[in-house]
Amino acid sequence: MDYAVWLRDHLIKEQKPDLAQIRSQLNRASKDLLTAEAVLSVDRTWSFTIAYHATMRACKGLMYSKGFLPTKINPHKTILAFAYSIFGDESRNLFLRLDRMRRRRHDFIYDAENDMTKSEARFAISTARELIEKIRWIIEKEKMNGLSIK
Repeated sequence: MDYAVWLRDHLIKEQKPDLAQIRSQLNRASKDLLTAEAVLSVDRTWSFTIAYHATMRACKGLMYSKGFLPTKINPHKTILAFAYSIFGDESRNLFLRLDRMRRRRHDFIYDAENDMTKSEARFAISTARELIEKIRWIIEKEKMNGLSIK
């Protein structure tokens, strides 16, 4: 994929892939997912938000594996769009769910919307789990210069 327009618009910047950084993002995404599950019975909205942030970390790991970083210009939208560009249209429904999660999280963080249902939080967790597993598979498949990320 050609990311020239993204670079020109300063949405992303180039960076040499760093295996430790990629591994750190993926491991933290998995830990965030466990935290989202643990918090579910205490605070559904934070559980949802933590699950969403797990997806951001995993997508950033995917970006890093391709040699890019998001900039400060619309980072959440850029991270999701970048990941979608790799996944392609067969994952359209997954990314529509992620974009809805992004907007709901934004409402909670910036507008104090605090009304997530338990089913919304569970759905966010399952969506995050699905994405993290797929990203780990993609990165593992590429073998990052022959090195395995686990």
